[in-house]
Amino acid sequence: MLLVWHRADLRLADHPALWEALTQGPVVGLVVLDPNNLKTSPRRRAWFLENVRALREGYQGRGGSLWVMEGYPWERVPEAVKKLRAKGVYALKAYTPYGRYRDGRVKEALPVPLHLLPAPHLVPPDMPRPYRVYTPFSRQFRGTDPPLPAPDALPQAPEEGEIPKEEAGIPLPEPGEEAAWQRLRLFLEKGIAEYHLKRDRLDGEGGSRLSPYFTLGVLSPRQAAWEALRIGGEGAKTWVSELLWRDFSYHLLYHFPQMQEKPLDPRFAAFPWQEDEGLFQAWLLGKTGVPLVDAAMRELWATGFLSNRARMCVAQFAVKYLLLPWKRAERAFKELLLDGDTPQNLQGWQWAGGLGVDAAPYFRVFNLVEQGKRHDPEGSWLKGFAPEYPSYEPKDPVVDLVEARRRYLALAQGAPR
Repeated sequence: MLLVWHRADLRLADHPALWEALTQGPVVGLVVLDPNNLKTSPRRRAWFLENVRALREGYQGRGGSLWVMEGYPWERVPEAVKKLRAKGVYALKAYTPYGRYRDGRVKEALPVPLHLLPAPHLVPPDMPRPYRVYTPFSRQFRGTDPPLPAPDALPQAPEEGEIPKEEAGIPLPEPGEEAAWQRLRLFLEKGIAEYHLKRDRLDGEGGSRLSPYFTLGVLSPRQAAWEALRIGGEGAKTWVSELLWRDFSYHLLYHFPQMQEKPLDPRFAAFPWQEDEGLFQAWLLGKTGVPLVDAAMRELWATGFLSNRARMCVAQFAVKYLLLPWKRAERAFKELLLDGDTPQNLQGWQWAGGLGVDAAPYFRVFNLVEQGKRHDPEGSWLKGFAPEYPSYEPKDPVVDLVEARRRYLALAQGAPR
């Protein structure tokens, strides 16, 4: 018997570790409910657990078995090996600092080999040469191999472990691989042709809304890119470039793990952030008097989703207008997202905040009135989440936007360079 240990890859299709294990013998799937990953918001725990449940159903539907165990992986994976008398453990390689630490401890604790196979990224995050700018990184993409299918059948085995139930507090998308594929097919049929024209809509309707599935690996980027490139066109090309941005986020964190806590540009390490609890809560709860920011944060609280354009705007407002400590704001923001992927959230906040990611200059400061008018011209998104505002003009804002912009630029220009 062999163990296939699922982490951020809650799927059966396009899973190189599963296929490699099946060439060696019968397999049992394993998910460990790691307290280090579950110390998060109820909505994110619920989304994870529902996709674990869907993965178990996928195993059962093919005659197989998925074990679910609670505890630290370096304790539970060896325990599962012992119970099953497994000859080896197979998993997809992790690229985050915690994932690498976790796998190192598990490897030390195991009495059998731990086989880590490359995850199906479009560009491997662990390329030896570190890139800090997206464009040269993206040029490493040479196309993609066809994704692996899901096995038609899996070996019978006993099952162990219950999957807890968690109340999300918000409506969740339909979990599981089939739901992800349905959403992908809908986007490919009705959205991708105009993606390059509509992707900046504040309501997010120009995008795929697949990010919660990518975060948990219910769908792999290789699967998505393969299907998009088969269709072709400018929209598909632009969408695949966004998938490459996702891989760039993993690449950055792999090579620069310090960006978890510090600006990638060390010149901003001593920036005078303002520890103002009132401003922080006004931003977090969507009570700033700035229509775009308030609508965005309220949508995030209500749904766990936010368009990419809105994410950039609220991050810029927190960092550049309010001078809030970027790390505290980034963490709080991630906990509200269903797709709160650590590498992507860090990259997004450091890019929007001008803290060293890519070539985004520190002096780029969005005009939040113009952003609203441009990307929600009818005002329908604003009316849906902040109906008290008749337009995108601020109403008793917590800061004067013009003066706050000047203050930020003066401080940023004064940083050592």
